[in-house]
Amino acid sequence: MHSLVENLYLYYRNIDVDFRREDFFLHSHDYFEIYLFHQGDCKYLINDHVVQLQQNDIIVMNGSALHGPSPKEGIAYERSVIEFSPEWIKPILKTLNVPELLTPFDQLTNTLFRNIDPCKFEEIHALLKKIHMKQLDSQIPKKNKTEKRMVKGEVTTLLVELLFILYELSKSKLDKVMLGNTDKKTHVDKIISWIDHHFQYNVTLDDISNNLHISKYYMSRIFKDITGITVMQYLMQRRLLRSKYLLEMHPEKTILDVALESGFESASHFSRRFRKYFNVAPSEYRNKGIDEKDTDKFLKNLFEQ
Repeated sequence: MHSLVENLYLYYRNIDVDFRREDFFLHSHDYFEIYLFHQGDCKYLINDHVVQLQQNDIIVMNGSALHGPSPKEGIAYERSVIEFSPEWIKPILKTLNVPELLTPFDQLTNTLFRNIDPCKFEEIHALLKKIHMKQLDSQIPKKNKTEKRMVKGEVTTLLVELLFILYELSKSKLDKVMLGNTDKKTHVDKIISWIDHHFQYNVTLDDISNNLHISKYYMSRIFKDITGITVMQYLMQRRLLRSKYLLEMHPEKTILDVALESGFESASHFSRRFRKYFNVAPSEYRNKGIDEKDTDKFLKNLFEQ
């Protein structure tokens, strides 16, 4: 990855054809990241979440979660990635009096934008292309200090313009976050965090309320108010997401291994739950995967229980 200016890096329409899946690995970093998927057959992993990418998908990440692509071997994989340091860009945005431009990274953490208006996507793509051209321009030898400084200024301006567009795309998602930004939301965030760290174990409502020092009945009510689902439904969702990840990414593990590592008491209990939500047995899913529509049904079922 080539450095444009200090603390800003770009891959523009990089294509891999002859690669092995092990060439790509999960990683985390301190930089904010904007990922554009152009073409190929690729799953993207963020912690235990596995997303089958579609052309022109954009993922905005704060970089702290384990993440990375898992492209299918033998099919050309093309993407653009830009990373930049929060510490570098924050003073610039503060001077411009627009610190809110980083809220998609701070508030949404990791989010997928799909079915973006084609004109808006082209704006984003055009900005990345301009940054790429400035990158090439900056590598021309014998540029004096003033010319190099001007290139850095242009690149920074283009990045800010890109952040404005992403902020606009994020507004509806951010509005939902801000509406829930109350004491209740703070409690719910703690509940979710606790479950995310303990879902592999035999967890009850009493365990959660006792560890977080919150009334079980109050906890149940505010969780449903904020998220639309119950605490135990979220726990099941977390376990199923983990099992889905293990089935896809660790074919060497047995169904029992997957069940136990995901927090299920037995392979039979796991298989019943998995089939209920995905309409397919775990072994079948491992062999052929799940259609995107079935994944949507799974999420819908969780909210309708």
